[in-house]
Amino acid sequence: MSKPIKYAAILTRVHKWVGLVIGLQLVMWTVGGLMMSFFPIEDVRSESLRAEPMMLPEDLTVNIDPIAAAKEAGFEQLSSLHLESFVGEPVWRIKAKEKQILVSAMTGKSLLPLSKVNAEKLVLAAYGGEGELLELRSVDQGPVEVRRAKSLWRAEFSEPRNFTIWVSAEEGRVIAYRSSLWRVFDFFWMLHIMDYKDRTNFNTWWLILLAFSSTLFVFSGIGLLVHRILLRPRLRRRKR
Repeated sequence: MSKPIKYAAILTRVHKWVGLVIGLQLVMWTVGGLMMSFFPIEDVRSESLRAEPMMLPEDLTVNIDPIAAAKEAGFEQLSSLHLESFVGEPVWRIKAKEKQILVSAMTGKSLLPLSKVNAEKLVLAAYGGEGELLELRSVDQGPVEVRRAKSLWRAEFSEPRNFTIWVSAEEGRVIAYRSSLWRVFDFFWMLHIMDYKDRTNFNTWWLILLAFSSTLFVFSGIGLLVHRILLRPRLRRRKR
């Protein structure tokens, strides 16, 4: 008769103390999960504010040999080579290990690092909203919303409020569309994965510890439920 009582007392203490330790985080996980599931991911990504990319014509004839352009840039062993559109202009994107160049396929002119004029062309072509460009400025290192990427152009638009497009000056491409909704979503994502610095690592030791504690909390609660529904009634019947 003493064993079930001891069993229940241990489970009660474990459940109570673990609940006190992880209770706040459980609330944040629940609220964060609710917030992140409430908003459509298409709205979070600002897909309605993204313009359709300018495609190149199928019968396009280019003037510049990409291999020659790569050799001129000092690239000997290439890792990738692509013909793509830069605001409707055909360009060669040539990569060699960690380096890359963006060369006009018509004139051979290098577009990197991206100038302010070309950055403005790129963000205006990428923006599909009805607002106006309020500001375009160079940023050496971006904030956490672009995971602190370096060498950027930040474009802010009037509609919606606080909507920004981030462009990499070193790559010559748009890397992020950021809205107030995205920032709210990202805040709850930070709380959810418990990475309060970069918001990218969901294998932190405290997350694993809290997840383990939450599992212990759940199973101790199940154990108490089993005890109250199955074991305690049997003990009462035996006493009678």
